[in-house]
Amino acid sequence: MSTGRSRALLGLGAVLVLLVVAAWAAASLLGPKSQYEIRVLDGSKVLATYSIDKLEALGVEKIVVLGKEEQGPSLMRVLQASGVESFQKVTIRGAGVRDGGVIVLTPAEASNDVIFDVANRGTVKVVGPDIEWGDRVRDVTDVVVEGAKG
Repeated sequence: MSTGRSRALLGLGAVLVLLVVAAWAAASLLGPKSQYEIRVLDGSKVLATYSIDKLEALGVEKIVVLGKEEQGPSLMRVLQASGVESFQKVTIRGAGVRDGGVIVLTPAEASNDVIFDVANRGTVKVVGPDIEWGDRVRDVTDVVVEGAKG
């Protein structure tokens, strides 16, 4: 076999391996509703873990964003249920597959109108009237609180 053809086959093999790994990672992060969870952390300490059912049990807020009704528990309610009464900032991280995968909010930005909208796919996205469409985070995985006080 020629060197060029060998390199092409090796490159193709590497691409296939990367695709398989990416598909596995996406399936792991975005698994069935019963396996999907969001962690609330204070630094690296896990304060709480929520399945979709546990999130929905916290109560549902309804807001309208760009003419579409979104519904789910508010960020503040999730934080309070996790033992957080005040904080300096909160970083919400997602899978980053379909968006930037991170948004940072101050207490002033984290009003009761910022909610975790439960998507039909069984994951959640963070939305709010003051969060630009391109800044929202889908497939949320972690809510990291800095300066938490309970």
